[in-house]
Amino acid sequence: MADATQENLQARDGQVDGKGVETSHHPKTDPEREDKGYYGIPPLKAPHWIWSIWVYFWIGGIGAGAHLVSTIAQLMGIEDKALYRTAHYTVLVSMLLSPILLIWDLGRPERFLNMLRILKLRSPMSLGSWALFAFGNLGGLIATSQAAHDGLLGRNFLSRMITTLIPEKLLSVLALPFALFVGAYGGILIAATSVPMWARNWFLMGPTFLASAISTGLSWLSFILHLGEWGERRTLDALQRAERIVLLIEAGLVAGSLVKMGRWGKPLRSKKLAPLFFGGTLLGGILTPLALLSGQETRGKSLLSSVLVLLGGLALRYTMVEGGKMSANDPEAYFTFASKENAPESEDRFNLAAGQDDR
Repeated sequence: MADATQENLQARDGQVDGKGVETSHHPKTDPEREDKGYYGIPPLKAPHWIWSIWVYFWIGGIGAGAHLVSTIAQLMGIEDKALYRTAHYTVLVSMLLSPILLIWDLGRPERFLNMLRILKLRSPMSLGSWALFAFGNLGGLIATSQAAHDGLLGRNFLSRMITTLIPEKLLSVLALPFALFVGAYGGILIAATSVPMWARNWFLMGPTFLASAISTGLSWLSFILHLGEWGERRTLDALQRAERIVLLIEAGLVAGSLVKMGRWGKPLRSKKLAPLFFGGTLLGGILTPLALLSGQETRGKSLLSSVLVLLGGLALRYTMVEGGKMSANDPEAYFTFASKENAPESEDRFNLAAGQDDR
């Protein structure tokens, strides 16, 4: 009886059954699942995001950045119709495409509508849905007014009424906080997860995405104005100066993110993502455009730097999303992140406790 019990225990623990055949799914007896983690199952469920999500982050960021630039220009009293026209139509197109891409990923339109049934202040997804909804509607009103000014709605009573009743400057200011949230939304959303690579860098993820949104928005406006040879010279010069400043800030945030991620940023250094992240984002999307914008400006250099920044912003979002998936599927990353290796050191804990006692 004792022998039978021992045999059953061995079989249950993944050793052998009565015929000497491996029967358990335990990693030690199942080579196919040996590197998968806890009993062959990854401890985290990686997000099943497809290409539409990182493209959605990218396009929404361009619209948010363009709106920020045009609003600041309005508040500064800059009168350049080409700049405002480009920015307003950019916001309109980006806010039409963003919900489509989001619904594409969700699979059914009613899922997006369900997010608007209630506002959850502690839910980044709920806040993002409402920000997208508010920014899209306000941007649509501003673009409608712009179309009326441009005569695209005809020269009639309706057009005159639209230009009179829609206060563009006021709506631009009201839409600004929603635009900023949309620009940072990708980073805020992924930072609110338990994925080690994202959660480790929770503080800088949102600002990094926002800086990238502003740089891509600036580059898009510069690209369109240079391509069509529109806009005033002082506007183009101001855009170039702003691009340099924002790219420097973005470079600092990306470098800080790499430091903050530490060992949990391993996916970005992998063979799959390293060429695109370091080559496409850092070198191609930030450092090279900075070099092009630092010398004497020419139309060709401005167009090239704008294209590189736009592609670099897309590469940043792709590598961050895909890197997070790889991090979620890495058991070692999760277990070390959740263990003492990611907790404050004993001295830090003592200082935190002392600070609480002082209060």
